[in-house]
Amino acid sequence: MNSFMTENTIKNVNFDYIFNELKPITEYGVKAKQEAKPFVKGQEADLKTEFNKIRAFIESRQRRDIIDVLKHIKNILETIQRAKSNQVLDEVELFEIKNFLILVQKMDRILRGISNTDIKLLQLTPLPQLYKKLDPANEKLNTFYIYDEYSQKLKEIRSEKRQIEKTIRLLKKKIKEEIQDKHNIKLNLKDEATISKSQKDKVNELNKEANLRVSGENYLNIIYKIKNTDEIDEYEKKYEVLTHEEDDEEYKIRQEISVSIKEFSDILLKNTEIIGEIDYLIAKANYAQKTNSIEPEIINELQITIKGGRNLKLEKTLKGKHIEYVPIDLNLNKNVVCITGANMGGKTVTLRMTGQIAAMASFGMFVPCEYAKLCLFEHIFISAGDDQSIEKGLSTFGAEIVNLKEAIKNSDRRSLILIDELAGGTNPKEGYAITKAVVNYLKKKGCITVLTTHYDNVANDRDIQNLQVKGLKFPDEADLIKEDSIEEVQKYMDYRLIEVKYSSDIPKDALKIAKIAGIDEKIIKDAENYL
Repeated sequence: MNSFMTENTIKNVNFDYIFNELKPITEYGVKAKQEAKPFVKGQEADLKTEFNKIRAFIESRQRRDIIDVLKHIKNILETIQRAKSNQVLDEVELFEIKNFLILVQKMDRILRGISNTDIKLLQLTPLPQLYKKLDPANEKLNTFYIYDEYSQKLKEIRSEKRQIEKTIRLLKKKIKEEIQDKHNIKLNLKDEATISKSQKDKVNELNKEANLRVSGENYLNIIYKIKNTDEIDEYEKKYEVLTHEEDDEEYKIRQEISVSIKEFSDILLKNTEIIGEIDYLIAKANYAQKTNSIEPEIINELQITIKGGRNLKLEKTLKGKHIEYVPIDLNLNKNVVCITGANMGGKTVTLRMTGQIAAMASFGMFVPCEYAKLCLFEHIFISAGDDQSIEKGLSTFGAEIVNLKEAIKNSDRRSLILIDELAGGTNPKEGYAITKAVVNYLKKKGCITVLTTHYDNVANDRDIQNLQVKGLKFPDEADLIKEDSIEEVQKYMDYRLIEVKYSSDIPKDALKIAKIAGIDEKIIKDAENYL
């Protein structure tokens, strides 16, 4: 992602917040999200296909059915790799594969119901031939068991074991009944009897019984248990031999099934990828509905038009403070656009919103606005304060120059360059000169550059688009109310943008904002004299 957006840009346009809000259900969906690549110039048709898929899931009543299936899908990648490396899978792993095949078949039926001539969703590949190997008895149960049907030898071994178990039970039952009748005692389900040591005659009597043995003792009681006869011992030895033979046969069967799974491993892996993509698409569909986002119109021309655009992270923050978010309209139709206006007029918010919407569209997401028409970019960059550079020991201006160098480096590509208060960290005369020179340089490039500035005369050029924040909207000075709080400026600020033709004067509302915030009247008067 770094070639498309730097980590600093991702953070500054709040795309890290957006990406974290996408919630795939399966580990495959999380993997698809992590490996997602942006759609860039030249991939407009592919992006349109992606939007069609998202819209199909938004409109489909069966989306809930797919989500229910996704909730039961487990990660079997390690199991598949073990089979591919000729490992013999255990019964738990075979159950996971069987369950996966059941869910693939179920999801495939749902997806085929959603796909039509206009929308071709990715199709899974059910594997009934592999499923049959995991369910030879065709019981269609959500469990796995090595059935007798796997081999005749296994069937015979288990049959003989069952017969031996029955014989041993009958022999022990006969001995138990004889002992109970002979000694007038009651043996429990474990074929045990607890006798008090105070019953010395009974203890002596039972000590002489050939078919009983002492299995436990304490200071009060002695516990007697039925002792195996030689015949029972022989049957149990035979049973143990058969158990080993059964284990060997089950191992061979698991080995054969594991080989079959290896044969279909590529299809299984492809199914996991498709499930991940479907899961990721549904996460996008869910987020689009949650944020009331719409499908943007993607064009080839270098242009961005946004109506009612919102910055989702800021909108959520303001909602938590019970403050209404003001959507912004934006029509960027020239290579360089200057946004001017009052401090606290939302210029930086507009920059971040523009970058956020462009990034969301590039990553195949619906965007938070009423309408959007924009092109695809090869690079998105924003310079809006670089804490990392400052931490490295650079001054504010030094950080701006580092960011400017990065922006200019990518200006020969189809880029979206967003710069907040260029050269605001140096003296005004040099700051204006640098800003004007950068604007003159970038207006000749095949990219869109949007910058905010307080410098006059930067946008007095026919090749430059000048957008201005409407600014403070109270009617006149008499209505100005000192609120002693900078947050009260929001009551009076109109954040909407208007296009201004070749304007040289930048609105100067700083003193009005200072008055609203409650700055001492003497300071305000003195500042007005200087103006």
